Amino acid sequence: MATKIKTVRQRVQFAFNADADSVVGTVFQYLIKNHRFSSREGKRKGVDAIVAFYKPFAYQGSAVSEGELQAIARDAVELLSRQIELLCNSFDLERPGTRSQPFSWNDLKAELRQTLSELLAAEMLRVHQEPVESAIAIPDSLFAPTADEEFNFEEDNLLGDLCSNAEAAA
Repeated sequence: MATKIKTVRQRVQFAFNADADSVVGTVFQYLIKNHRFSSREGKRKGVDAIVAFYKPFAYQGSAVSEGELQAIARDAVELLSRQIELLCNSFDLERPGTRSQPFSWNDLKAELRQTLSELLAAEMLRVHQEPVESAIAIPDSLFAPTADEEFNFEEDNLLGDLCSNAEAAA
């Protein structure tokens, strides 16, 4: 006769109390007092949402292989994508990462001007050890779109002798 080994079941208890009128309280009440599903199903939905995000992080650094960890992360991304899709469909939202209008040349110029201004100000601070009082003006002449709005610029015109001066100062 085979001997049956009794294993001790280990459990993790997770309890959380929230004020009923807080954001967390509102969400918990929705999950446990919803007329469309039972309290148990609501708790399961809440746990599933938490696990969808945190599971890859929980297994990171554990005994799972890199391939298994990537599979866990891919599954999590798929679950989260479905949650995002449900939110977008339920509340008539544009899916993140999509634009209703294409990125225009003026949008690109504004983004580049802002980024270059910040980079130049940071470099001036690094080289001269003193903060720049205001944003550095980036002249329009540095941005010369062609007829089909391709981005063309000469790096030497854009940065001038800033790099050579910075290298000399370093």
